[in-house]
Amino acid sequence: MVNYLATPGDSWQLVLRQGILHYSYTATGEPMAGLSASTAVIDPAGRLHIVATMLNKRLIYARWQGHRWESSELPVNGSVLAFVLDSRKQPHLLLEESYRPEIIHLYLAGNRWQRQFLPFNLTAPPLLFKPLLRGRLFFTGQDVSRGRQLLFLTVYDPATGWQVPRPLTGVEPGNKIYAYWFQGYLYLLSWHRQEKDYLLYLHVVDPEKNTSLRLCPGTMVDLPDDRPVLLAKEKNLLFLWTSSNRLAFCFSQDGGSTWLPPQSAYFFFPARIKAVEGPEGPSTRQVAFTKISGLEPDWPLVINFEPLFSLCRAVVVNPSSRNTPFKQ
Repeated sequence: MVNYLATPGDSWQLVLRQGILHYSYTATGEPMAGLSASTAVIDPAGRLHIVATMLNKRLIYARWQGHRWESSELPVNGSVLAFVLDSRKQPHLLLEESYRPEIIHLYLAGNRWQRQFLPFNLTAPPLLFKPLLRGRLFFTGQDVSRGRQLLFLTVYDPATGWQVPRPLTGVEPGNKIYAYWFQGYLYLLSWHRQEKDYLLYLHVVDPEKNTSLRLCPGTMVDLPDDRPVLLAKEKNLLFLWTSSNRLAFCFSQDGGSTWLPPQSAYFFFPARIKAVEGPEGPSTRQVAFTKISGLEPDWPLVINFEPLFSLCRAVVVNPSSRNTPFKQ
């Protein structure tokens, strides 16, 4: 039995199956016009926070209060580089203005917006900007000025400000690099160009002990189409991405100490994926398929970790070779 209940803008779908009632609710708001870009995060209460960039470069911050939108114009204009909520649900933005090289850190303190310039160089998009406990923020970035490529990490504390950035020694950005946070560790996945393919490197950094582990799972023919997704459960970690719409993956079954060579496969081909964002950042339990078997659904198809990990393990080639160059 399926029931649909609707009022203008809102709808419910109820499905009674084998004595269990399943339901979903959809709220459709008024369209916002005159935008050139937008970015959004969700807080632990399930309320949406949006930063919208207008065509005239004005920035609007809006948050859902459960029954209505509360919005305000930000005191600066520019391009949004990063947007997060701290553990106290206060918004923080990193902004780039067209007429000055410094990056602005804009944050809400009480009912007033405060701004400061970052006390370090940031000449490339942030790699990772995420909340920690007690209102602190963890940041990983790169400085490619003065003929060098330097990766670094730092922490923002509301009581003391930004820490002095700490360089990540032995880590090279390569042609593509992506950063992830999982269970207190920083994971850096990078592609390095060779003559005919790309060497894949994985760095596992412990920020507390200032130690890192460098692994070379293998080689791939192409760069990723988009940012890879990190999925995990217990000691099983899975990096998943697409290259030329073909699904590719690399996984560990011992908590990240060793990794099987990167593989690619034709299941779901052609496909594209995105991370599922949640209050804690990107989910490690689900991935969203924006294209699957050539179909592009109106709403992404969300698939859980378990069936994907089982499928990847089932098609692994040469599973006995670990941490050695491998080309699919």
